[in-house]
Amino acid sequence: MHDPHGTRAASGSRKRDATAGFRGISLAALAATFVLGVGPAGVQAAKPRPKPPAVSGSFDDNLEFYDSTRWSKADGWKNGSPFDNAWLADHVTVSGGLLDLRLDDVAMLGEPYSSGELRTNGYYGYGCYEASFKPIMVPGVVTALFTYAGPYDNGGNGKHNEIDIEFLGNRPGYVQLNFWTNDDAYASSNEKLIFLGSSDFTDSYHRYGFRWTSTGIDWFVDGKLLYSVTDSSSNPTPKAAESLQKIMVNAWPVDETAVLWAGKFNYPGTPLHATYEWVRHIAGEDCDLTLPPATTPPPSGDPGTMLVGDIALALNSQATQVIARLSVVDGLGQQVQGATVTGRWSGAITTGDTTRTTDAAGIATFYSSRSRTPGEVRFCVAGISHGSLVHDADADRERCDVITK
Repeated sequence: MHDPHGTRAASGSRKRDATAGFRGISLAALAATFVLGVGPAGVQAAKPRPKPPAVSGSFDDNLEFYDSTRWSKADGWKNGSPFDNAWLADHVTVSGGLLDLRLDDVAMLGEPYSSGELRTNGYYGYGCYEASFKPIMVPGVVTALFTYAGPYDNGGNGKHNEIDIEFLGNRPGYVQLNFWTNDDAYASSNEKLIFLGSSDFTDSYHRYGFRWTSTGIDWFVDGKLLYSVTDSSSNPTPKAAESLQKIMVNAWPVDETAVLWAGKFNYPGTPLHATYEWVRHIAGEDCDLTLPPATTPPPSGDPGTMLVGDIALALNSQATQVIARLSVVDGLGQQVQGATVTGRWSGAITTGDTTRTTDAAGIATFYSSRSRTPGEVRFCVAGISHGSLVHDADADRERCDVITK
């Protein structure tokens, strides 16, 4: 469905956009990418692949505010054909319980349109992935929830792995499901187009998700099983042991090469919007998508109060240290800078940073001590103080988080 730096033709095959893949890399680093080391015997050796990332844990994001500890916005680049757009950060808005991806006619980087994309900073493995959203049902537009890893978002082996839920604007009431496994050539053909029961089904919010396990993939709509594929030697499904994946959402127009797939796009004259009510991940192969996530109370509306918005835990590359990133927001859901946060560690690691101050993005980052002892590590908030805001502890969206190392 989507290569963050590549392209796909309407048939499902893709080609690489080499220039987009190297955005943000210095000339020295780019040169080093192509130079092979020469050993004493004159044998060339490729540069070792970076260590795979640590697996990230469960979360429920009710999208009351933009959490930069979890997400990044695509900005200032493009995929090339069949994408007919550039990606701009200001086309992604997260506020008041809604993520909005805007598609409009802002011309950028030689493309006639611009749109929005959001992706996680962390990488995820087996478990459940789900979002409640309403796609753009206009011919020529694709709206998606998916997981992805490849040579630029390297989740492990550096190969293309992906699991998709896509809506094609020319097929109201249908959803397309797909997956790719170690498929840099985009040679597999696993697309499945399924009618959801009525042509107006996609006009309102519904829950779309999938369960990824070592034995296959199950797709769900509103908590009910829709379609399954089973891992096999002839057509394997992605393996977390080979590559973890990022979680992504986007909406984009196709160019003339993909008209037969998604329809011909004609800009209607006003911006189009794909909207998401929440996104969640439940780690583990025994996860359950039967029920929706618990509803998070909205901000109090009192700008004089503050609360914990989210706690995200991750392991360092050696899995010897836990990094806790905690966000603080006020009663209007805005990030709070300069709040002093105190916390405590427990479980397999009991020491580390206990006091940190939030930065301009409202994030306080804590580092545990290093330890090779396996087991669960828990981080909990003990308190928050600020010169002009009062901590409303009862409104905290999260007080503790846990990760297994």
